[in-house]
Amino acid sequence: MKGKSSNVTAIIPCYNDGQYIMEALQSLYKQTLLPEKIIVVDDGSDAKTQKTLKSITHPLLEVVFQENRGVSAARNHAVSLAKTDYIVNLDADDYYEPSFIEKAVAILIQDNNAIAVSSYCRTFKEHKTIEIIKPLGGNLKDFIVINNGRASTMFRKQSWEIVGGFDEKMQAGYEDWEFWIAILKQGGSIHIIKEVLSHYRIKKVSRDQIALKNNDFELRQYIYLKHKEVYERYMDFYVFQLLRQNSLLRNSIHKAKKSKEYILGEFFLQPLRIIKKIFTN
Repeated sequence: MKGKSSNVTAIIPCYNDGQYIMEALQSLYKQTLLPEKIIVVDDGSDAKTQKTLKSITHPLLEVVFQENRGVSAARNHAVSLAKTDYIVNLDADDYYEPSFIEKAVAILIQDNNAIAVSSYCRTFKEHKTIEIIKPLGGNLKDFIVINNGRASTMFRKQSWEIVGGFDEKMQAGYEDWEFWIAILKQGGSIHIIKEVLSHYRIKKVSRDQIALKNNDFELRQYIYLKHKEVYERYMDFYVFQLLRQNSLLRNSIHKAKKSKEYILGEFFLQPLRIIKKIFTN
């Protein structure tokens, strides 16, 4: 199907990922249904990554350079240049299986209710599989507690236009989650292909890890306040889900404290605490 028009533009925001960009691009070059264009937006990367990007040539590829403005701005820049109805997002350090675009396009054509399509995802570190993530997708209500989608997703450009793109104020992360809520407010659902068609690289230091560790509450609060009417509409559901999560967390903590590892740890740490207390006093 490589000769068939796909009506797809692939976008790749890139920031200091020169060592991984070729693997991401190769996964797009090998698609059974090729994108009509691949737009890489370099978001103010270092000289090494810029040199790598300037050296890459391919008939489908367009590389755009901009000052560092964040991943949302880079994605918005790329989408604004796209001339197709469908956009497939890919981060510069990740990659797709060859059939993703073909399968995602088929779903968007057949199902007018589907506004975006993603898939199961393999997380990996240095080519070793860490976990298979199986997002649920769904409609608006399914996204208010957790992100039931993935950044590696195909979506309709029209949806992006209606909501004004990715929120460029969300510099610290979770911008894809907020984007799904924004477009789902217009109706429809996000479809998940129940196959591992995307691969997410876990690095020593990643933006997602920093967001979870340092900015989780602030980012969730921002999403809540921006879409407060949604949370008010589904308030009972939202509260019950939070209560359920709190209960599961408390049970996990209780089980951990009863475990042999925890008891042994407490046993060996107790003398150190006594010594510390003596010197502190």
